[in-house]
Amino acid sequence: MSNPAPQAQGPSGQPNPMPNAPHKRLQEERFSPFWRVTVRRWTKWYLEGTETFWPFTDLAIRFFVALWFLRSGLVKAADWETALYLATNEYPVSFMSPANAAAIGLGIELVGPVLLLLGFFTRPAALAMAALTLISQAVYVPTTTNLIVGAILVWYVFNGPAAFSLDRALASGFKNSALPLARPVVRIAEFSREHIAPIVMAILRIWLGVTLLAYAGVIEPPVMVRNWLPEMIFSGFPKWLAIVSAVFFFTGFGAVIVAYGLFAAIALFMATDAHPNITLFPFLFLGIYEAKGAGVFSADRAILKWLEANILFDRDYNDIPDHWPHIVVVGAGFGGLAAVARLKRLPVRITLLDKRNYHLFQPLLYQIATATLNPADIAAPIRSLFRADGNVRVLQGEVSAIDKDARRVTCANGQALDYDRLVLATGATHSYFGRDEWGPYAPGLKTIEDGVAVRAEILGAFEAAEASDDPERIKRLLTFVVVGAGPTGVELAGAIAELAKVNVAREFRTIDPASARVILVQSGERVLPAFPPSLSDEAMEALEALGVEIRLGGRVTEIAEAHVRIGDDTMIETETVLWAAGVAASPAARWLGASADRAGRVEVNATMRVLDAQGAAIEDVFAIGDTAASAAWEGRPVPGLAPAAKQAGAYVSRVIEAELLGKPCPGPFVYNHQGSLATIGRKSAVADFGKFKISGAPAWWLWGLVHVGFLTGARNRVTVMINWTWSFFANHSGVRLITQPAGDRASTPD
Repeated sequence: MSNPAPQAQGPSGQPNPMPNAPHKRLQEERFSPFWRVTVRRWTKWYLEGTETFWPFTDLAIRFFVALWFLRSGLVKAADWETALYLATNEYPVSFMSPANAAAIGLGIELVGPVLLLLGFFTRPAALAMAALTLISQAVYVPTTTNLIVGAILVWYVFNGPAAFSLDRALASGFKNSALPLARPVVRIAEFSREHIAPIVMAILRIWLGVTLLAYAGVIEPPVMVRNWLPEMIFSGFPKWLAIVSAVFFFTGFGAVIVAYGLFAAIALFMATDAHPNITLFPFLFLGIYEAKGAGVFSADRAILKWLEANILFDRDYNDIPDHWPHIVVVGAGFGGLAAVARLKRLPVRITLLDKRNYHLFQPLLYQIATATLNPADIAAPIRSLFRADGNVRVLQGEVSAIDKDARRVTCANGQALDYDRLVLATGATHSYFGRDEWGPYAPGLKTIEDGVAVRAEILGAFEAAEASDDPERIKRLLTFVVVGAGPTGVELAGAIAELAKVNVAREFRTIDPASARVILVQSGERVLPAFPPSLSDEAMEALEALGVEIRLGGRVTEIAEAHVRIGDDTMIETETVLWAAGVAASPAARWLGASADRAGRVEVNATMRVLDAQGAAIEDVFAIGDTAASAAWEGRPVPGLAPAAKQAGAYVSRVIEAELLGKPCPGPFVYNHQGSLATIGRKSAVADFGKFKISGAPAWWLWGLVHVGFLTGARNRVTVMINWTWSFFANHSGVRLITQPAGDRASTPD
C-alpha cells in the first residue's frame, strides 16, 4: 500500500480531492443497495444456511434408512427358517445357494445399518445396502420405497456422511497414519464428495424430472423403464404441477425452493384419502436435494458462479479496484462487527484491526472465571466470521498512534494503514480510580486471559486451603471479595457462591467449601444501581439466599496481598479479591488529541463523529461502543452494553454508506434501549424492560435465551446450551482446570 499525501489521496495513493463527497465511480458501478443486500443475504443463506443444518439432516436420513433395514434384518434373524424358505422359493439367487444368499442378505441388513448410523465405513455399508435394495427392485417386487432408498444410498456411496460421523471425525488421523493406502483412500473419498457426488445428484435430478413427465403423461416409457421410476410419490399431483416441477428439475433452478415446495405438496396430497400410503423416504431424499443443491450442469450452479465473481464472495482482496474507499475498523467487539456486517456489502475495501484474533462475548466471561464454560465457548476467530467476504481483510495488531490529518493509523509493530473512513470500536479496560497498584491483587474481567487468571485464583484458593494446616490462613483463602455490584459483580458473586456450595461441595477432604464467604462490596446504597430499586431489592434477596454477604455504602480504600480495607475502620482478611467496580476507555482520545469525558471516552457529535479538542467534528473518524461518550439515550449517556454498541455500529455504517453513495444521510443517532438483564446463580435473574419487569426463574430463562442468541456462531450456541444443561441438572461444573499459576500463595504471609 502506497503512502498518500496527507489531505488529498485515498488508501492506494490515487487522488481523492473530495474525500467526503460521493464517489461517482462507486455510484456508477454499484448495485442498487436493496437489490445488492438482498442478493448477498439470499446467496449466503443458500451457500451457508442449508449447510448449517445438513449435519442434522444427514443424521436423520441415516437413522431412518438404517431403521428400515434393521427392522427387516431383525425379523429374519428371529425367524431364520422363514428367511431360508424365502431365499429358496420367493427370492432365489441363481449363482448362490439359498443358505448363503439368506446369510449374506441378513448380514447386510444387520451390520450395514449399524455402520451407516455410526457413519463408520459409510461408503462400503451404503454400497452393500444399495446393491441389496436394487437387486430386490430388479429381480423381485418393484416398489417406490426400494427406488428412493436405493437412490439415497447410491448418493451416500459417493458423498459419504456429514460431520456427525466417525468417518469424518477420524479422516484426518487416518489420512496421516502409517496404515497402507490410508492417504489414497481418504483422498479418493474427498475427491468423490467434491466432484462425483454433485454429478450423481444431477443424474438423480434428471431421473426425478423424467419420473414427473411420465406421471403427467408427457412421455410413455417402456414398462421395464417405468419400474425404475418412483411415480407413486407424486400420486395425486395435478399434471400441470408435475410438468412445472419437471422443468425445475431438468434446469436445476431453485433447488431449495423446489425441495420445500415438493415437500409441502407431497405432505398435502398425503393428507387426502385418494393418496396412497407414502413412506418418509421421499422427504429424506428431498432433504438431501435441498441441502446439497442441484449438482453440476444446473442453473443454480451457473448463477452461483456469477454471484461469486460479481458480489465479492470469493474475490481476492488484492483484485479489488484501487479506487474503492478504504475503511479501517479498529476493534472486533459487538460494535466493530456490526459496522463491518453492513459495510462489507458496499464497493469498499475494509480492514478490521484487533489486537486479538478472536471476538469475545464478554457478558459470559464471568462463567469462564467460575469454571462453567470454556474460553472457546464464548469466543470465535475473527477470520472465520468473514471468510466468505472477499473485501474484508482481518489484521491482528495494536494501534499506537493515529494521524487524523494524514488519515493514517500506525500499529505498534510499525505497520501503517491509510484510510478514507476510520471507525474506532476499541472498547474499555479496567479502571482502579487512580489506584493502579491494586491491579495485581484485584484482577478484573475484560479478556479471556483475565477469565482464565481469575479462574486460577478462585480454584487455587480452594486448593491452597486444602493443603494448609493454618486455620487462620484457610479462613482467608475461603474468603472471596468482589468489589463492585453492577451486573458483572452480582453475577460473579452469585457464581462463586454456587461453585463453593454446590459444584465442589464434596470434592475436598480437610476443608468444607460450603463454608466459604463471598462478600460483595458496593460503594452505593444498592446493588445493580442501573436497575429499578424493586429489582435491586430482589437481586439482594437472591444473593443473600445463596449466602453472599453484601456490604453497601462502603468504599474500598486499600487492597493488599492479604486484606481489603473498607473505609477507615473495616478490614477483611482475604487473599482473593476480584474487581468489577469500574472501567476506563481505550486511549483513543489521546491518539487523536480529541475531547474526552472523565472515563476517557471520546466525545462524539450526533452522527458519532469524534470531536477534537476544540469541539469540531473530525469528519472521517467515528467512535462507537465503550469508546464513545454519546448522549443519544434521550439526552442521557448511552450505556456500555452490547446492544448499544451494535446499534451504533449499524448506524455509523449507514452514515458512511450514505456519504459514499450520495444518498441522504440518516438523522442523528438515537439509542433504543432494549432492556437490561443480570443473573444471580442458576435459578434467578432480574430483567428490566422499562414498564415491563420480571425476576426470578422466568427472568433466568429469558437471560439464558438472550445470551445464547447473542453468541457468535452455531457451534458456540450449541456448546453453551449443552454445558449449561449439564451444569444445571448434574450440579457439576466440568471446566475446573487451573491452567496457569494463581500467584505464589505458599509465600503469602500468615
